[in-house]
Amino acid sequence: MSVQQQRRVSLVVGAVFLLVFAWSLWISFEVLAAEPLSGTVAAMLAGGLAMVLGGLAFLVAGLRERVTVAGRTLEWWQLQSVGFVCLGLYMIVSGLAQDSLLSFYALLTAAAGIGFVAFGIQRLRNGLPEETEPSMRQVATVVVGTMVGFLLFTIVAIWLT
Repeated sequence: MSVQQQRRVSLVVGAVFLLVFAWSLWISFEVLAAEPLSGTVAAMLAGGLAMVLGGLAFLVAGLRERVTVAGRTLEWWQLQSVGFVCLGLYMIVSGLAQDSLLSFYALLTAAAGIGFVAFGIQRLRNGLPEETEPSMRQVATVVVGTMVGFLLFTIVAIWLT
């Protein structure tokens, strides 16, 4: 995927995130008003903050090539990486806020969120890939990492049941 295509996708993802946040905020006013100090509201606010920050990061990455924040210049792909981290944090909070924390959906959502956070951090640390084809090292890292993650996830799921 070319840089322009990645930026267009980032723009669309950011816009969708912000629309979903606005919609979820609208339908959540009743819960916010009824129980303003509950754990559910705290999780909703934490998830909503992550969703807004992620949406804005994706949106700005799609609109601008670079942005200066607090005297530091951030490239579009760095903003997009922050968006991935925020998306992952939202998913982790969403998974942990489920009624049944040990449900398959809650565990799967939190595990996927951890994957998004790891991807965003890895991309921030290593930069935008230069080549279009992954190296054998990158493929091996993804395969082994996926196997280890799935094994750990399975062990935790078995241990908790």
